[in-house]
Amino acid sequence: MKEIAFFIVILFQLSIPSSAESDGFSIDLIHIDSPLSPFYNSSLTQSEILINAAFDSISRAESLGDETIIIPNRGNYLMPFFIGTFPKPSIAIADTGTDLTWIQCQPCTKCYKQRIPIYDPRNSYTHHLIPCGNDSCRKVNRNYCGIAGECKYVVNYGDKSSTRGTVATDIISFNNTYNGHIITYPNTIFGCGYNNTGAFQPNEAGVFGLGGGPSSFISQHGAKFGKRKFSYCLLPFYYVQGSSKLKFGLDTQTNRTGVVTTSLVKKPRPTFYYLSLESVTINGKVVRSNESVVGNIIIDSGTTTTFLKTSWYKKVEGALLEAIGRQSVPVINPPVRPYRLCYKDGSITNFPIITLRFFGANNELKLNTLNTFLTVYNLTCFAILPTQKISIIGNLLQVFFNVEYDLDKRTVSFAKANCLKE
Repeated sequence: MKEIAFFIVILFQLSIPSSAESDGFSIDLIHIDSPLSPFYNSSLTQSEILINAAFDSISRAESLGDETIIIPNRGNYLMPFFIGTFPKPSIAIADTGTDLTWIQCQPCTKCYKQRIPIYDPRNSYTHHLIPCGNDSCRKVNRNYCGIAGECKYVVNYGDKSSTRGTVATDIISFNNTYNGHIITYPNTIFGCGYNNTGAFQPNEAGVFGLGGGPSSFISQHGAKFGKRKFSYCLLPFYYVQGSSKLKFGLDTQTNRTGVVTTSLVKKPRPTFYYLSLESVTINGKVVRSNESVVGNIIIDSGTTTTFLKTSWYKKVEGALLEAIGRQSVPVINPPVRPYRLCYKDGSITNFPIITLRFFGANNELKLNTLNTFLTVYNLTCFAILPTQKISIIGNLLQVFFNVEYDLDKRTVSFAKANCLKE
């Protein structure tokens, strides 16, 4: 099977001597729908993938707005890693909307079907349960005490999925794509899920937490690789020339031109990365929100689609209709829901220039056409959708940008980049 071959390749790399990188490291990210993915479904067309991802994004956005734990979106980037004394390969959704990394564990009380072997902590002598009341336990949201005094966790997602288990530590390892070394991070806090139910997919073992809270990987180990900083450069899911990259502890915006930097806004929920989006400009026409801009949008790797609050979206849509003008007439009630502003493919000869203005940024962020328009069957559709909840910058809008999160300086920065060469 393709996925088995994929992990054999990774396991072969374990013969290379291990090392600890104090100056950062880089790993591959694999989109679950990419032809390079071990779980690629060749029966799905690109249009079907985009429609499925949009509906998944709507579900995720709705749950985020309800202030519940957001739904892990199936249409996202997978992160390979190893776990245990005798490193076992695993793969999980890389998610900036989650803090605690969790994976399925044996012996399962109830586990969803998983295509790779489920991690068994009984085979790892570096696996240690965390006692209830321990500082590490208190870092985890929704922790509670087990009958034996162990720290336990529960995560209930907005779609009624859930994971329950123990909070533990073990060695997490990665293949550093810079030099081929396997680098290890002992005593990493994670959730060992013994009871996992709902809409989880067999393509991943769990979720890898890249949020801003205290139990996330970046918060735990940022000091060990030099700084609490990470970045990624995402390729579209249909690219086969290479893999997207995720980098930890590296200064990735140095010597780039046109870098757009804005501040992170502190809110009661430290998991999410809140930014302040002042305006959207379409062919020079500035469109502002009617509401406060402070912390008005979340940047999220785990949501595919970008959303704007409905009142703001309607004004942006109006500006787009004006900018496209007589080039083309939009399709009435396009048959590609949830996309709503669509034109006959090929009828737009000059796509509008769309830029974003963030609070405190010296430059505007000029978007590429592939960030804002999608081909769905025989239609060209605007890639942004309205929401009644909070606005979200999804990963399609981030494609072909190097996006850097600096948790020490409390900033997020964007720079156009050739992600094939990162």
